[in-house]
Amino acid sequence: MTPAARSELEALARSGAAWAAGGPVRDWFLGRPAADLDVVVPEGGVAAARGLAARAGGRLVLLDEGEGVARVVFPDLVVDFSQFRGGARDLAGDLAARDFTLNAMAVPLGAALPLLDAPPEDPGAVRGRLLPALVDPHGGRRDLEAGVIRALGRRNLADDPLRLLRAFRFRAQLDFAIEPGTRGWIPELAPALGGVAAERVSHELGLVLATGRAGRTFAEMAEAGILFVLFPELAPGVGLEQPGFHHLDVFRHCLAALEALEELVRDPGTAFTEAAPLRSWVAGAGDRLPWLAWAALFHDLGKPACRGEKAGRPTFYYHDHAGAEMVAAIGRRLRWPRRGTAFAARMVRLHMRPFFLLAQVRRGGPSRRAMRRLLTEAGADYPALFLLAMADSRAGRGPLKPPDLDRNLDLLWSRVHAFHEERMRPVAALPRLLTGHDLQEIFGLAPGPRIGRLLEALEEARVEGRVADREEAVRWLRRLVEQEEA
Repeated sequence: MTPAARSELEALARSGAAWAAGGPVRDWFLGRPAADLDVVVPEGGVAAARGLAARAGGRLVLLDEGEGVARVVFPDLVVDFSQFRGGARDLAGDLAARDFTLNAMAVPLGAALPLLDAPPEDPGAVRGRLLPALVDPHGGRRDLEAGVIRALGRRNLADDPLRLLRAFRFRAQLDFAIEPGTRGWIPELAPALGGVAAERVSHELGLVLATGRAGRTFAEMAEAGILFVLFPELAPGVGLEQPGFHHLDVFRHCLAALEALEELVRDPGTAFTEAAPLRSWVAGAGDRLPWLAWAALFHDLGKPACRGEKAGRPTFYYHDHAGAEMVAAIGRRLRWPRRGTAFAARMVRLHMRPFFLLAQVRRGGPSRRAMRRLLTEAGADYPALFLLAMADSRAGRGPLKPPDLDRNLDLLWSRVHAFHEERMRPVAALPRLLTGHDLQEIFGLAPGPRIGRLLEALEEARVEGRVADREEAVRWLRRLVEQEEA
């Protein structure tokens, strides 16, 4: 915290009309550092934020000017200001209007400020410092100690239906139980969640994915009636049977694939012999990891629309392409970033590609051409595709599943990765054997898309080992040009 920010917050604390409330207090009692500071004032929340930003050099962000909610962003601290909510006249009324008991606690701002700089490592010391000043009219500390998520009332949930989703977000983050009364209110209120702003829903869902417990959490959200409100595209998969190498219907298989992916992200070595490159991808994936998780949940989203039958068995031809289009539509509806949506959709579209090569693996393959095509389509994120494929495979345990499927998928990964490292990457680092100017001079071609296509074909031949030097490149391209013009 900058000296100017501290000085301003200390002055506000001395006024006696400011409290730290909600998330930071909850986190301190859990022995965790607070990610930000939530400050409550009787009135003028936006004015207080403006003053802090102006005098301490922070960046002001208006969150809800009508409700008196604003944010001040510093390089090392985010301070959210709000005024007593719901027309409350005092702090007790403000806390009573919140979502859950574990978020309905407050301490005077002066008691909270010392914890922002150097919170004691001992959680007991933190509690000892805060307890004398704690305002806890609804038993939030008791529920924290018991590991319980308890709504303050049905109306509190109905006032903002996003709180239904937040219950499961806290369930995932804290590994707490949602108490029966709160869980009982959720299904009847679930339809209202469809009217919540997409950006708010997406933010909460992203926090669920970040926990690594999304598979379990989404399963519980389905039981509570929430998941299908958010993603009605998943509902047709409920009860939709699959061929005998699956043991679950389409919907439950998708949930199982997400759980399997989360396990693989934690440790790829549980399924892959050559695990180090996969660990490296995970370590550097950054914001691609949640999009890979969405791909796992949605990888078979297209199956209901593509269901057919052959020899008395269900088929799902081209469900990968249909599913990718559905993921793109979900991304537009939930206002997801284009880049993340495109990544998830591409993984869904490609998720069957490794399985198509397994027959070649059993014969000692796949060929260089097949591996190059797979790597070209997947790009630098080919490790993500194999994590997804293995999660898909491990989520299927039907009686007809080949016993060597996971092992051959692991073997395919090793061969594809070796080909990438030993062939594709070194060749990509070399200068081109021929340029577009060369093609114009040697073959008399006019500038245009054809030159780019021919050069790409030449690079493919080089990677596959069919062309090694400039002379061979000229001969190979001459044959290709003559064939096209014949």
